[in-house]
Amino acid sequence: TIEAYLANNGINATQEGNIYYQILTENTSGDSLATGDIIRIYYQIAVLDGAVIDERLADSGEPPVTYRFISSTDPLENNLILPVLDFSIATMRTGEEYEFYLPSAFAYGAYSLENAVPESAIIRARVQLVEIVTEDQLRAEEDQIIKNYLTDNGLTDADSLTNGVYYVQTEEGETDGPEVANGRVVQVRYTGTLLDGTEFDSNTDSGDELLRFTAGNSGLISGFDIGVSQMKQGEKGTIIIPSLFAYGQSQLAFPSEILLDLFQRGAINSPLGVEIPPFTPLRFDIEVVTVN
Repeated sequence: TIEAYLANNGINATQEGNIYYQILTENTSGDSLATGDIIRIYYQIAVLDGAVIDERLADSGEPPVTYRFISSTDPLENNLILPVLDFSIATMRTGEEYEFYLPSAFAYGAYSLENAVPESAIIRARVQLVEIVTEDQLRAEEDQIIKNYLTDNGLTDADSLTNGVYYVQTEEGETDGPEVANGRVVQVRYTGTLLDGTEFDSNTDSGDELLRFTAGNSGLISGFDIGVSQMKQGEKGTIIIPSLFAYGQSQLAFPSEILLDLFQRGAINSPLGVEIPPFTPLRFDIEVVTVN
């Protein structure tokens, strides 16, 4: 049990309901959290025997994870590493580090995955709250990332569109080909990648169906619509989309192998979270095949 673990290891933890925590680093002058804040954290999720399930540590050389804080234990609302953890860190301030001890019912429940998550596992979760960022700050940071990417990849002729979306034409369309316009039915081939080149979606293989949608009412991410609206039949181009007009927070809920397992079990509708971290700019290479 958690109580026995704490006693055996001489840990003086505070109890809040079924959750225990200890403050590793306190910062009473730090900023407190509000629902909807975009925050950055380092973390480690492990079982009590020390086996690590998932982590992003400050000494890893990687940036902290960015996500939108939702103070809720509802997994449909909350896409954090563990749903209850977001509820737990509501009392933290920036610059603080806590360690939480969570019974299985408040962690992965009865879920298990071979070599990753033991059944009914009691979880130890260490969280360092780095900072709170505004949407304007996030937009500015991502815009600079995108501009650097365009320069580094020789895409300096990119057009800056609405909401920080960029478009580069790579092949002209048909001379008299119809242009994409609201209400027209468009069919495209595309490849979606992260800016590091990781591919997360594509329909360019032989036998893949074309993506068909109505321009202006596609149901797709808004940045995709913004970029395609610049194109015409037969045209090829590259769209770079900031995260707030792509998948935003995406699915951070669990490590990638767990997300994939949940998708295969039918517990979630899309495996996109396996490849797309929260608040990540995206690249789409598009060919507009038909416009009707």
